Amino acid sequence: MAVSKTLDIRPETKGERTRRRIMDEARAMIEEMEIEAISQEAVAQRIGITQSALRHHFPTKDSMFAAIFDNIFSGFYRSAEQVLLEPAHEPRQRLIMLCRQHLEYAMTESDRVALQSFAHYLYKPELLARQSSWYHWIAGHYATLLGAIRPDLDEDERNGRALAMLTMCIGAWITLGRSRSPWPSMPDGGAKKAMLAAIEHLIDQ
Repeated sequence: MAVSKTLDIRPETKGERTRRRIMDEARAMIEEMEIEAISQEAVAQRIGITQSALRHHFPTKDSMFAAIFDNIFSGFYRSAEQVLLEPAHEPRQRLIMLCRQHLEYAMTESDRVALQSFAHYLYKPELLARQSSWYHWIAGHYATLLGAIRPDLDEDERNGRALAMLTMCIGAWITLGRSRSPWPSMPDGGAKKAMLAAIEHLIDQ
């Protein structure tokens, strides 16, 4: 007999709503100005809450930004996990899907937020280590999939190609981010197509 499973969807608490509003408004401010120009006082005023209420959720400005950046980038890793857990695709399909997803994420999400987060992490050892662990995680999956596709490649070659793929995808924030003008002499979608072709070359050659 089939057992029906009811999802327990817990309503958002007042505190959770306030925390989300703080993060949403602070992220919107990052789109408009440099992080250094954003204060907790300015965020609180924009939302219409007291500074003490804001500091209840985020005691420091750094903790507020760290939560925002973690929330943004964890979204990509959750979607990447779905690709990795999808049983219907062969390793080559999964690897290309992962790279395409990473490129599309870099080209459609806010490059202003991403690039400011990179700079912010650079001077925070704990955050930088966390960011590096994300990179190692995705590059490790790239290398594992490469090993399944190309058993003729030794470990160093797999890891080197995986790093090259990751670097290309991360570099898209700088060259293909949504704040950038379209590349001259390239048709719509041409830049992403060229990047994916280069990744396929790394897989197959």
